[in-house]
Amino acid sequence: MKILFLTNTAEDYLPDSLLIGLRKLLGKNCIDFPKKEILYNSCPESIKQRVRGGAFTLYSGILADDEIERDRIEERVEKREFDLVIFGSIWRQYGLYLQLHKYLQAERAIILDGEDTPQVYPAAGIWWRNYNCWLLPRADQKFLYFKREWTSDSKFNLWHRLLPRRIRRFLPESSKLRQISFCIPEEKILHTRTKKQKTFARHLIDINVAKKVPGSSYAPVFRTELEYYQDLRISKFSVTTKRSGWDCLRHYEIAANQCVPCFKDLELKPKSCAPHGLIPGKNCLSYKTADELLEQISTMGEKKYNDLLAETYVWAKDNSATQRAKYLLNQVNSQ
Repeated sequence: MKILFLTNTAEDYLPDSLLIGLRKLLGKNCIDFPKKEILYNSCPESIKQRVRGGAFTLYSGILADDEIERDRIEERVEKREFDLVIFGSIWRQYGLYLQLHKYLQAERAIILDGEDTPQVYPAAGIWWRNYNCWLLPRADQKFLYFKREWTSDSKFNLWHRLLPRRIRRFLPESSKLRQISFCIPEEKILHTRTKKQKTFARHLIDINVAKKVPGSSYAPVFRTELEYYQDLRISKFSVTTKRSGWDCLRHYEIAANQCVPCFKDLELKPKSCAPHGLIPGKNCLSYKTADELLEQISTMGEKKYNDLLAETYVWAKDNSATQRAKYLLNQVNSQ
């Protein structure tokens, strides 16, 4: 199989993690265009240090800089050289989508939408506020559309906004919508347990929990990925929360380092919205307040913790970059 994976210049966790997984599966038959420099082992450290989050996890030189032919892309798309064309970020690539979509067959292209908003292309405000964009082709009319922050507001039209939110959830979904979420490279998953030396990781993103745990910090404290990972590996638990969107690379980093995630208000997450597969009491904890979380942990026995940790590891493996790439290709092949 030969894939053209259309990228953008900024760091973008959804397409970038999927690109890593597809390259692991297909090697040079997965062609990133333009070349995603910050994923390669040839990327200068000076550039990596400008990447959001200190270049942890995805931007540590995972991809080998093999020679890949990246010229005459539009001509090659028109000639249908590629078995599949992936638009890695439709919000940033809708101009390119308009340029190429006339050459594409329905089963030979897919759309990725990793934005933090539940709105979709082209029904978000950025387009409907400009009447020149009102007739842009809807991506879901022809191609599979993979949405990360998928909620009842993810509709490919504008009229549904006139309805109360409690009614919107009963409206039919597009048959082309598919779920998708972040993932983590296999290289970042710890496969052996380490001795736990403390209850909580040092960096706790919930300020209310951080205030109650001595030695912890709400602000980032680690300068290197290794320091960050080592702290997680000796900790029983770490905290994660919804930020701009429900999905966050932090969920996967915690689980990949044999640490149980404690997810604030996880029960409020829409079922269709990433992350998928986190189940309170099975592979994570969910809590509403800091006191509630501390109570759950203080009453937890060793067996219960070990069971949680074992299932956390299973969840991390299920959300590896290669597994996510396989899921994506299976969805394409089964349409």
